[in-house]
Amino acid sequence: MSLLDRINTVASHFNGPGLLVISALATVAMYAVLRRKEEFSLHAIRNIAASVVVYGLNILAFILFMGDLDRLSRAGYAALNIPTLPADFWQGPWQIVGALLAIAMIDFCDYLSHRLMHTRWGWPSHAAHHSDTDVNAFSVFRIHAFEAFLMSMTYLVVLTWMQLPHLLPVVFLARLVHNMYVHLDLDWDHGVLKYLIASPRFHRWHHADTTEAIGKNLANVMPIYDVIFGTYYVPGPCRAPMGAQSAGLSDKNPLLIWIFPFQAWGTLLWQACHQTKRATPAESPVSPAE
Repeated sequence: MSLLDRINTVASHFNGPGLLVISALATVAMYAVLRRKEEFSLHAIRNIAASVVVYGLNILAFILFMGDLDRLSRAGYAALNIPTLPADFWQGPWQIVGALLAIAMIDFCDYLSHRLMHTRWGWPSHAAHHSDTDVNAFSVFRIHAFEAFLMSMTYLVVLTWMQLPHLLPVVFLARLVHNMYVHLDLDWDHGVLKYLIASPRFHRWHHADTTEAIGKNLANVMPIYDVIFGTYYVPGPCRAPMGAQSAGLSDKNPLLIWIFPFQAWGTLLWQACHQTKRATPAESPVSPAE
């Protein structure tokens, strides 16, 4: 068994509670080592509690529907009939190269998905993540089941095409730990590596509740994608408020956070129907002779 396979075996044992422990340790370290008293303020604790409850609601949704969604996604993938790389393409140390390439490709897919989720119809599925007004390591758990499902499907497609589905646990864990890191309240920008590896400063601007930052810094791991596509925005240290309260989102009520997509899409559909009715020209009366 290769070193990467051993790491992957260990990573596969990390489940929900284990991941929450990692976030808790990061929060304690921020408080004890960096003297960030606000990490355990009432505001922070209430936001953390809301994130954990949203995470629990997602787990419940996945328990109820994941079997059906998994069968649907695999049937859809099979219907696409996408050719894959040879089964023995990655051997020995080359698996590490494959894993790094997979991370880069997945992050590109995430960039495109993320950009879609910052559109009018995509925003409701992503709004939960932006509702957190105290962005910290627990913020990674504040995503809606819709967003989690969409993202996981891109991982399935990319890793299956690359013949690396067995590396999903280690890739998932590496990305999750990095994601926890960039959500910490740290003004670190990684210097010469700032375009290669996302930093907390880079990602805090993505969560800033300010007009200038809307739809910016969409890459999760590699900011170079934002540079290429013109969505990079890091003017300096981020002192702006976090969250999306200016958009009317609740930050501490997990039920309102979780049902927001249904409310928002319902409103959009209602508006679309009424606009269609108004756009339809009135029918002219028909005379008996006609």
